[in-house]
Amino acid sequence: MNQAESMVPVEAGERINEIDIVRGIALLGILMVNMAFFKHPVFEARLPHHFAGNIEQFSAWFIQLFFTGNFYAIFSFLFGLGFYIFMERTLKKGYVLLPLYRRRLLVLMAFGLLHLFLLWSGDILLTYALVGFILLAFRNASLESIKKWIIGLFAASIFLNLFFALLQGMGKIFAPDKFQLMMDELTNTAFLVYTEGTFIELISFRIANEVPYVLFSLLLWIPQVLAFFLCGLYAGKLKIFSNISAHISLFKRLRTWGLIIGGSLLLFYFLIGTSVIPLHNLLGTTLLYGINYTASIFIFPAYASSIVLGAQTGLGQKLLSPLAAAGKMALTNYLSQTAICMMLFYGIGFGLYGTVTLSQGIMITLAIYVVQINWSNIWFKRFRYGPLEWFWRLLTYKKKQPFLILDK
Repeated sequence: MNQAESMVPVEAGERINEIDIVRGIALLGILMVNMAFFKHPVFEARLPHHFAGNIEQFSAWFIQLFFTGNFYAIFSFLFGLGFYIFMERTLKKGYVLLPLYRRRLLVLMAFGLLHLFLLWSGDILLTYALVGFILLAFRNASLESIKKWIIGLFAASIFLNLFFALLQGMGKIFAPDKFQLMMDELTNTAFLVYTEGTFIELISFRIANEVPYVLFSLLLWIPQVLAFFLCGLYAGKLKIFSNISAHISLFKRLRTWGLIIGGSLLLFYFLIGTSVIPLHNLLGTTLLYGINYTASIFIFPAYASSIVLGAQTGLGQKLLSPLAAAGKMALTNYLSQTAICMMLFYGIGFGLYGTVTLSQGIMITLAIYVVQINWSNIWFKRFRYGPLEWFWRLLTYKKKQPFLILDK
């Protein structure tokens, strides 16, 4: 096989529809959580006890219990699964895997760096690219080895969540005035910059106040994301999504036990958060972080399995299939969520920063998501790939890629 032939990419028709559906729904969950950060300072408290009024309390609990931590886990899982699928198809066609995939990750890293520094500090793409290089080391690992790493990384991540939550809680308790003064200063500065600042001032504020925190938090994010990546790699090696009908019983078990265990943990979270189970403030705050993360380990496979099982029925396939288009252009939709929210909330746009409630944020999230589903389906009537997905492939393969459906 010559070099030109070896650089022919995977065709869009080879995609697994259920994976795109799950990814499409994950986009909604990610925006639902991110919306709280887009419309307020990233360090502002989002937990339910910070809000007054029944609607806002309900909205806060709705987001915290059903969305926070669960959909980024699904997104991360799908990245690991996508790595396995990419690897298998690349090797099957006789391509050289490592140079191709490393270039793919470098392009993703560039997207992440631009997103982080120029647009929004809540970027996940840079973390994915960095952890993707680590994932390459597991490409030939046995299932048993991957399983041990998953368990070890989840255990380490639970510990790190508890540890960092404890440090934060100690700051609030042992130096409350100083801690509150620092938070107030950052909040006031953020409101001023995000509502009245120029684009350059926004970038300067982000680099000085937000990016250092993001980079430091990689200590926590890297083991968490790697664990979810490995779950996806593990599922890929088991061929679960290659033959869904043969694994229906497994999906049902994942759904049932995931909801039972994860739901029980979230109930415990709710009881602590509402003080039904009274705990010392430091202990309660620390446990809340640990419980929320631990619950996501069980909830994310339950959510993903429920979606896959739903897609196996006639009605489910009819209702869920339109969401696959959003999942096929997940990178474009993820970054466009940032662009839309910048225009809505920042002073360079409509300036709604700090004026939107949680319940209103939920409505805005749903509206954006409906628009994205529609534009994704309209887009794929003419084009093979999303615009940024096409550009990503172009840079990855260093070869002209077909764009229009009629292109060859």
